[in-house]
Amino acid sequence: MNETRSITIRTINFGEIEVPEEKILHFDEGIPGFPHIRQFAMLEFENLRPFSYLQSLADPPIALLVVNPFLFQPSYQFELGETDAGSLQAKKLDDVSVFVVATIPENSSEATINLMAPVLINEKNRRGRQVILLDSQYSVRHPLFAANTNGVG
Repeated sequence: MNETRSITIRTINFGEIEVPEEKILHFDEGIPGFPHIRQFAMLEFENLRPFSYLQSLADPPIALLVVNPFLFQPSYQFELGETDAGSLQAKKLDDVSVFVVATIPENSSEATINLMAPVLINEKNRRGRQVILLDSQYSVRHPLFAANTNGVG
């Protein structure tokens, strides 16, 4: 019988949570601003869909609200560079899930997503990487509920 292994993490927002090992993600270089944090868990809650939390395992206050950018910006696109693909052990962008960090202030109509720094996750090997799109037309504060445009903002 296969027993699913899990770990218990203490979070600021959700208290103690059991996380199955297959939900633990490894970021070789951490993420910008937090290079020392290498392990995260993707926390998904039915009442928050389509949003999820990228929760640090080492530093519980660090939890990034993330969402699939294509739900709000269908024309979003970028090239997966060789270094990024190598770090993720992915051959092409289709091999990874793409998320962006969302910021939702008290006035939710002012919510934004960071299209300039997508979070890429290879679901097969649970490796992640946040990439900075240099020379990008995208903004770090693109309005979440804007009409579908080219992402300039």
